[in-house]
Amino acid sequence: MMSVNRLCSPHRQGLTMRPLTICALAISLVTACDEPTRPAMTPHLPKAPGLALIVAPPIDLGTLGGSFSTALAINALGQVVGYSAIASNLQGHAFMWRSGTGMTDLGTLGGTFSQAVAVNALGQVVGNIALASGFTHGFSWQSGQGMVDIGTLGGAATQARAINVLGQVVGSSNRGSDQQTHAFLWRAGTGMTDLGTLGGSTSDAFAVNELGQVVGSSTMPGDLQRHAFLWRSGTGMIDLGTLGGTNSGAVAINALGQVVGNSYTASGEDHAFSWQAATGMTDLGTLGGVSSQARGVNALGQVIGKARIPIGGEHAFLWQSGAPMIDIGTLGYLSDAWAVNDLGQVVGYSVTTAEEGHAFLWEKTTGMTDLGTLGSDYSAALAINDRGQIVGEAGNATGVLIVHAVLWNTLNPPTPAEQVATLTDLVNRLAAAGTLNQGQANALLAKLEAVTRHLNKGDKKSAANLLQAFINQVRALVNAGIVSAADGQTLIDAAQKLIDELSA
Repeated sequence: MMSVNRLCSPHRQGLTMRPLTICALAISLVTACDEPTRPAMTPHLPKAPGLALIVAPPIDLGTLGGSFSTALAINALGQVVGYSAIASNLQGHAFMWRSGTGMTDLGTLGGTFSQAVAVNALGQVVGNIALASGFTHGFSWQSGQGMVDIGTLGGAATQARAINVLGQVVGSSNRGSDQQTHAFLWRAGTGMTDLGTLGGSTSDAFAVNELGQVVGSSTMPGDLQRHAFLWRSGTGMIDLGTLGGTNSGAVAINALGQVVGNSYTASGEDHAFSWQAATGMTDLGTLGGVSSQARGVNALGQVIGKARIPIGGEHAFLWQSGAPMIDIGTLGYLSDAWAVNDLGQVVGYSVTTAEEGHAFLWEKTTGMTDLGTLGSDYSAALAINDRGQIVGEAGNATGVLIVHAVLWNTLNPPTPAEQVATLTDLVNRLAAAGTLNQGQANALLAKLEAVTRHLNKGDKKSAANLLQAFINQVRALVNAGIVSAADGQTLIDAAQKLIDELSA
């Protein structure tokens, strides 16, 4: 999702790449909604957590043999991606971590560095690699297919920043002589599309929603100003304007087309904004200080980020239409929000009263919870899924701060009904992408509906048998070449997990 500039987190160890900076926005995507030109999708928002939410201690996800790692994104199935040093500590590689199998090295394409920045609901990973030439290219990775270089717009370097459930990747790429950088949209089979500019020479894409709508920023004619843009297939790039100042930039978009970002005001202050087609750009204000910065937006239109307070320093905020910006507090002093899920749970980083930097989870009913560390004085939460699973990084207790990727689980495991709803959503997404025709999708959905009926009757054995039939049908679709091995495995893993729970 985009929820954040996760690659520039509060503490960063690792390698850098050229000529495009490796610091980029990794966008947290939101649940898809209905669109008239596509088969209907079924959004699923998991049950809101109760008042007595408990968060388990952080789980150290380890490394690929080196001394450090960090987790940047997590999808609805709990698949975690990021990057880690390998044994020599001279290279960093992208990884995917899954419960039961641990951390998998996604490799490189001949260079020394790779970094995964986002993962969609089907387990497709996007990130960036350093080639042997030293230039940066974006990559797409799927189980069974491996890593694919997504290429460039004719120049030497590309930076991938986000991916949606349709496998559309966005970012920026050098063109021709490398004097210009343009926003792009890439998809397997069709390649890279240049999204153009607003009249200037450069543009950058930072987020894409499930309808393929892209947001970012572009220079204006003369290249003296930069404005936020929204790009749609068929209509191209439109200027979202500013809050009265010279520059603006969009960083995230939800499935309803609500865009958030940051803009200078007429007085020169930097303020967070929300933009909608019907109302245009809205100034989200501040917490009494001179500036605010939006980082992400969820399916409910809740915006998170950080803002200056009157006495100086910055606090994390949450904003929703119809209400003023809310200061969600701190663990002692400063705070910064990095991601929000569709339940309104916010995660980020705060300085404690002991002047340590700790990850936090905030909820409206419980306030801010310190997520703790691995034994040192540092942790940061960078992403959260709709099951309340949180990922980020934390220092361990070795004496020298060594950062490892970590996972926090809220002790509200999904119910069987919620797991069936997740499977239903995944099938609907495959139908929306054109992978399944209506008959194939309906056959799978009918089995899931029958599973729900048996679960409502308390008949776990029959529900498990139907889930096994669902798995068999998915395997048949994979063997027929209709569903990819990667997408099929995602469905099979989710169904098998529920079978195991029902059979326990």
